[in-house]
This record gives sequence, structure tokens and C-alpha cells, in this order.
Amino acid sequence: MVVWLALIVWLGLVIWALSVVRAAAVADAPPPAPDRPAIGRVPFAGRRRATAITQGVLLAGVLGATAYLSTPSQWEPLPLVGLIALLVLGSDILVLDAKRFRIGGSFTGLVLAMALLGPAPAALLGLASALVDALRRKVRGTYLLNNLLTYTTFPLVGGIVLDALHRGNTEEGGYAVAVFLVFLATNLVNFLMIAGHTRILRGGSLPEMFKGVFVPVLPWEIASAVMTAMAVYGFEVWGAGIIGLFALALGVYQLLLRALLEGQAHSEEIERRTNQLDVRHEGMLGLLLETLALRDPSAARHAAAVAHYAHQLARAAGLSEREQAIVHTAGLLHDLGKEALPDHILIGRSELHPAEIRLIKRHPADGARLLLRVEGMGEVAAAVLAHHERIDGKGYPDGLAGDSIPMTARILAVAEVYDVLTSPDSYRIQMPAHEAEDELRNVAGSQLDGRLVWLFATQVLRGRHSDHLEHIADLEAELQVQRAVRGALDGPFVLGPPMR
Repeated sequence: MVVWLALIVWLGLVIWALSVVRAAAVADAPPPAPDRPAIGRVPFAGRRRATAITQGVLLAGVLGATAYLSTPSQWEPLPLVGLIALLVLGSDILVLDAKRFRIGGSFTGLVLAMALLGPAPAALLGLASALVDALRRKVRGTYLLNNLLTYTTFPLVGGIVLDALHRGNTEEGGYAVAVFLVFLATNLVNFLMIAGHTRILRGGSLPEMFKGVFVPVLPWEIASAVMTAMAVYGFEVWGAGIIGLFALALGVYQLLLRALLEGQAHSEEIERRTNQLDVRHEGMLGLLLETLALRDPSAARHAAAVAHYAHQLARAAGLSEREQAIVHTAGLLHDLGKEALPDHILIGRSELHPAEIRLIKRHPADGARLLLRVEGMGEVAAAVLAHHERIDGKGYPDGLAGDSIPMTARILAVAEVYDVLTSPDSYRIQMPAHEAEDELRNVAGSQLDGRLVWLFATQVLRGRHSDHLEHIADLEAELQVQRAVRGALDGPFVLGPPMR
């Protein structure tokens, strides 16, 4: 019963550990510490030298105590010693390096050595573990001395405490509880010795280190403490074979956690590159519209206004976030095909001949054809292609009618007509806002979708008449909106029936 209860607790802690460790691993690195006054070369060198001497003396004392406390019985049975040594030293190969901390299994192995062997084997295995880590990470100087001191001190002290508790504890399961508590206590000692050394040499705040380094991995440490206590209990009941299973479980757990953190690192890199592409997309979109504006000064303003109105109308119509993103992008690019028009047609204000009108009517198809060359722009191209279609079927280029026209294109049509009617730089005489709204109602059901005109008048235009141009036609603001909605366009484009 005790084993099953402990197993349930451990599984819960593992889930908590994975979630918290993952969240901590992907968190941004803490901001750099404020500049501290420069410390003179001589005082710093003196502090380092004094630290090294102190560490050397303490290390010699700990090794002396280890030799004094060592007895032949602590090194028996030899297979168990070898198995725990393999667990301690082998775990150093599977150390997980996250952004702000390192997770390894050697500490767990050292606690097992404290509990099942004794203080002397635990201290010497800690010394060996620190040396292996120094070779792997090329640790030198006082940092090496501090690691050697730390990894011999807490196993020796923890081993002494557990040895005393084991001798005086006869209750079944009581020793496993003691192992759990000593695990957490020695883990805290380990942190304080490492962080204290860093504080002495580099400065900083111990509370901040505790919060930024110790707390994120605390769930993992608690789960490891439970698992270690379970292993000790199993050893008392079933013998040394349980330690082999424990070592295997620990290795699998670390490999899974490594896969999790590596997968998260890949995900972060993909997200970073996606953000870069989004920024470039926004920049290229702005560059394209500004280039169009070099030929037609009203192009950028008109594109921003249509995108804004269309986005607001799409929201009022209850479209999904993806459909709203399609509408906004199409609003910015709906006149892309006009780039192919000659200057006297694009910026001229004189009456057009039939041949010139035919050229203008090609611009939706030309713009859609260009957009179809860009991956992920298929639905935007469909909206651009049909934004001059009419509900009565008299539009262009395909003469679509009613619900055959994509919803996104019907929304663009309402937004564009309103801006053309109210802007001072269009090819038509500017209307006051209330007259433009009346004109929309007049063509509802013939040129424009009646329901969308009603939504536009009652929800989008409500209270907007006084701030039409100054606050609506802002290209930079719409490019910022485009950055916010860009992610909704990343899904695959599937050809199918138009949105109704």
C-alpha cells in the first residue's frame, strides 16, 4: 500500500515537474544586473586567493573526516557499490542543460549512496562526480575547488545523518521518509554552497538566485526525492535488484526530459524564425504599398482605409480570426493589380475610353495571379479576385452573383465603396459621410450585400463620421494590425466552396 501511494504521489509530481521545468526552460533570460562599481584588481585577487585557501583547507578537512569515518562494511556488498557508482557517474553524461539551470541524476545517486552505503562512499563518489563534471565542462580554479568541496560535504553530512537515523529507526517506511527529507535538505545545502561562492566572487542577490535557479527545478527535485525514497524502501523489502530498476527508470526519465527540452528549444527556434519572417512580411508589404504610392499618392491611404473598414466589418459579421486576417490582408492588397496600369489611367482623372475600362477591369485578376505565387495567400487571392463582383451578377471579372461571391470579397466591396465615396483623393467627388451611408443603402441588394451594408452602417460607422480620415487611413497602424493577425494565415489553404 505504501509503495502504491508513493507511486501515485511521484507520478503527480513528475507531471508538475515537467510542466514547471518546461515553462522555466522557455522563459526569457533574466535582464542583466545593473552595473556595479568596479572592484580594484588587488582586492578582487585577494578575495579569490582567500577563497581558494579556505576551500582547500575545508576540502582537506572533509576528506580527512571521510577517511576517518570509512569502514569496510560501508563498501559492501561490492556489486551494490558498483551499481550506485555507475548511477552517479553515468548520470553526469545525461546532464540536461536548460537556459537557466542544469538537471542531472548524479545527486539522486549520491543520496542513494548516503542511504545504502554510508558517508564515506557517498563523499568519495561525490568527489569523483565533481571531477568528471570538471573534465566535461572544463571547470577550473576556485570554481573547481568549490564543486569538489560541495560534492564531498553534503554527501558526508547527509550520510552521517542518515546513518544515525537508520540505527535508531525500526518503523517500516520510516527510513524512506528520512531519506526524502535528507534529500531535500542536502539539495538546499548544495544550492547554498554553489550560490554562495558565486555571490562572493561575482556579487548578486541570493534571494534572486534562489528564485531564478532553485525554484524552477524544485518540482523535479521533489519528484526525485520521492523516487529515491521509494527505491530505498524497495531495497529494504526486495533487495538490491530494485536499485537496478531504479537506475533504469531514472535514465529513461532523464532521456524523456531531455527530449522535451530539446523539442522545446527547436520550437523556440522555429517561433523565432517565424517572427523574423512576419517582420519581413510586414516590411515588404509596407514597401510594396509605398511603392504603389509613388505612382498613385492615394494608394497607401486607400489600402489602409479599406483594410481597416473591412477588418471591422468582418468582426461585426462574426467571421473567425482566420477569416478576419484574410479580409485585412486582402484589404491592403486589393488594388495590387493596378500596378500594371499605365500612368494616364492610374492617376488620370479624365473620362476613360472603353479599352481603358477593360484594362482597369483586369486588375482584380492580375492582383490575384500575383498573390497566388505566394504560399499561404490563396484565400487572400480569392478575395482580391472577386472584390468587384456584384450581388446582382453585373460585376467583374467573372460575373458572380449572390452567395457565389466569397464572403471576404463582399466585405471588401462594402469597405472600398464607402472609402471611395468619402475620400478626397478618389476619382469621384467626395461625399459627406451621411450621404455616403445613404448611397450604400441605395445599392444594397444590387451592387452590395444588404446584410453587410446594414452591419457596416449600424456597427462599424456608429460614432465614426467625425474621425474618418485622420484615424482610419493610417498605413503604419494597419501594418501593426497585419503583424497581429499574420499568424492566422499560416494554416494550409484548402480549395473548396467559398465562404458564405
